[in-house]
Amino acid sequence: MKTIKKKTKKKKSLTSKKQPEKSKNFDGIGYIKNPYAEAAKVKDWKELEKFISTHAAALGPAGVAYASVKFLLDNYNEIKINYEHPDAVLDLIKEIEKHSLAGGARKLYQEYFLNTRNKGPLEVDESDGALARFTMETGYVIPKTEKTFQEHVTMFKDHFGLKRKKKKVPHLRDVEFKI
Repeated sequence: MKTIKKKTKKKKSLTSKKQPEKSKNFDGIGYIKNPYAEAAKVKDWKELEKFISTHAAALGPAGVAYASVKFLLDNYNEIKINYEHPDAVLDLIKEIEKHSLAGGARKLYQEYFLNTRNKGPLEVDESDGALARFTMETGYVIPKTEKTFQEHVTMFKDHFGLKRKKKKVPHLRDVEFKI
């Protein structure tokens, strides 16, 4: 009796460390050199003007301004808040550290919504908590979910190099096992 072998396909990993070949090859798109590598080399405004005339000639000054504002608004928390209001971010992180036993960022998020439950957006003031002060100082838009707020706080901490403190676990030392 013959045994039938089933063909098995190898599954490709979604987290592959190698870039696909198509993303390395910019020749098919019309670029001689990788535009991202060229953009990383830009150091001053004259080089930027040369880069734009070479790689994005169709944009013009208005198009470049529009693209930069769009990028800024898409990355508002990372660029605008971290660099223009570092004191406000550090104050928020200190408040979260104070409440770390009671829930940290989650506690501040819930406290904000409890204090501003019956108020309109223009009626919120600094007395409504640390998160209200932070939004008034920086223009931060409070997300709809706690999880998103926690991710933003993690991003703020990573930017300033303030990672979560690891708890020390003592090593167990049993007298019985010593020889």
